[in-house]
Amino acid sequence: MGWRSLEGTQWRYCVKVGLAAALGYLLTRGGENEYAVYSAFTAALIVGATVGEDLATSVNRAKGTVVGMLAGMAVSAVFGPSALAVGLAVAATALLALVLGWGIPVARIGVTVCIITLVFYGANAFEYDLLRALNTLIGIVVGLAVSFFVWPARGRHALERSLQRVLDAAARLLDALAAGEQDLRPAQLSLHDAIGAVVKAAREVKLERRLHLEVRPLDARGLQVVRLGFEILALSLGPEDPAREALRRRLDELAIRA
Repeated sequence: MGWRSLEGTQWRYCVKVGLAAALGYLLTRGGENEYAVYSAFTAALIVGATVGEDLATSVNRAKGTVVGMLAGMAVSAVFGPSALAVGLAVAATALLALVLGWGIPVARIGVTVCIITLVFYGANAFEYDLLRALNTLIGIVVGLAVSFFVWPARGRHALERSLQRVLDAAARLLDALAAGEQDLRPAQLSLHDAIGAVVKAAREVKLERRLHLEVRPLDARGLQVVRLGFEILALSLGPEDPAREALRRRLDELAIRA
């Protein structure tokens, strides 16, 4: 395992996540408050690559805390700590999150809250969940404050970087095809991951636009790049295709417009 040089965005993330955790811990009186850990790690988990990502993460943490609290308190009121109680509570947490349409990421957060409530705080579940929710809220506020005011990064910047990654990965895959390389999996995985990053960044841009943090609309070039990436990826999975040169020309045209 070798060392990797980090980009500027990665260095900024390291500084921001450390600052968020420290502030979350400090604002909840650190070691004087046994629940300060929840402020610290919530603040750290909120900080991501872009403002849009941070907003989505904060919403998921709030939702997960709510469903975990409800299921944990409901089951602890009837059962003591046991394998049956834990199983029922976790299933109820997941069911509630999915029925509300909040998805598996929220369910996973809720499961953590639920299990800790049952196993460690079953006797005073309400007090624990109330204080944990309060400290989680403080962590969310701290994490978003760091995201907005310390080197704020918009989803559009991440989208532009991801689109360039798709173009670069697509070019490498076409070069590998032209050279007749036998193992195309590394180049294929690189292109696949780059396309996934574009989809994620586009969602973050849309969220920022809904909140009026981003006013410029998405242009058609992004869709063209993603479509071309999928076509090149599909081409690499089949036999040699005469359309390869046409795809290369489209790739070159989009790279020039970048």
